[in-house]
Amino acid sequence: MSTYHLRFVGADHLPRTLSEFDVARFFHLALVDAQAIRERFRADRRLGVAVQFLFLRASGRPLDRFAVVPKTLLQHLARELGVTQTSIASLRSMYRRRETLYDHQRWAREQLGLSSCGDKELAALKAQLRIQANDAASIDELVKGAERWLFERGTLLPSDRVLRDAARKAFAVVEQSALEVIEAAVSASARTVCQTVLFESIAGNEGQTVLEWLKTPAARHSPSTLTDTLAKVRILKQLGAHDWKLDGISAAREGAYARALANRSPSESRRRKDRTQTLEVICFLRVTLFELSDTVLLLAGRRVSDLVRRAAGKVDAKRAGDALDYRARFASIRETLKNFALSAEQRLVTIELMVHDDIDPSTHRPIDP
Repeated sequence: MSTYHLRFVGADHLPRTLSEFDVARFFHLALVDAQAIRERFRADRRLGVAVQFLFLRASGRPLDRFAVVPKTLLQHLARELGVTQTSIASLRSMYRRRETLYDHQRWAREQLGLSSCGDKELAALKAQLRIQANDAASIDELVKGAERWLFERGTLLPSDRVLRDAARKAFAVVEQSALEVIEAAVSASARTVCQTVLFESIAGNEGQTVLEWLKTPAARHSPSTLTDTLAKVRILKQLGAHDWKLDGISAAREGAYARALANRSPSESRRRKDRTQTLEVICFLRVTLFELSDTVLLLAGRRVSDLVRRAAGKVDAKRAGDALDYRARFASIRETLKNFALSAEQRLVTIELMVHDDIDPSTHRPIDP
């Protein structure tokens, strides 16, 4: 499902620039809202209130930082409110008085009908995060999910720190569960072997580690690439990756752990001795086995297609040569038939010699001269 309509949710400041499309799509001021602003605020305050109102509507958070307000937005709101365009410096000056800022933010919140995020709302959010954490790939993704969940329920978003703390706790619970799945599926000795092998250097390969070798993408489809990929699959199967039962870990989480290890330098990963490294190593080996297996099938399919294409080309070339040979024989046979200097029996013998290779001896007997 597209989340483009939620692209500003969770933001705490306006971007430096906004396209006319973004302004019209996300920061359009309805007639009823423009009228409410005119009735409630004097002319020199209306533009600032409109910015607060529209930002809160788009992001779910009040706008405290006025470092940047895009010129396209100011021009658009000035036209819709029928006021003179105010500079960003004037807005900053107006909001130096905190009471004015809080009054405008309170009015915007009431106009939008947003509720505060109290203890009850936070408890419901934490329960939702425990569910979302099963499929979330990272804490950042979980925070974004929390922002959207609150936004869609008309709840004012709390600070990023509050949401991140809640997401981190929910993520830790699922991470512990994932670790228990791995400890049950992979023996301690096997985990130790995997962690040791993964960071070993490959002899004669310029110090490249097994980890770096495994995450090197396949080159063009060639026999050597297929051979190299099959070698990687064999190593992973020797480590037992194909037998691990990790169904208790979602595919998204497995992929996230695998990417975390792949995106980190081997030396940094080797220094880590925490339990998260165990998660990352096992998930990396498992996910890599799946990906390489798909790659082997793709490369093998392309290799078969290449062989079939080459064989078909050779067959077509042979057919073309045979066709020319048959045409030459046919011309010779025709000339022989027209050669009345030879007797009928002699012509038949001559023709038989021309097509001798095509005659099945079991169905044809030689003609006596």
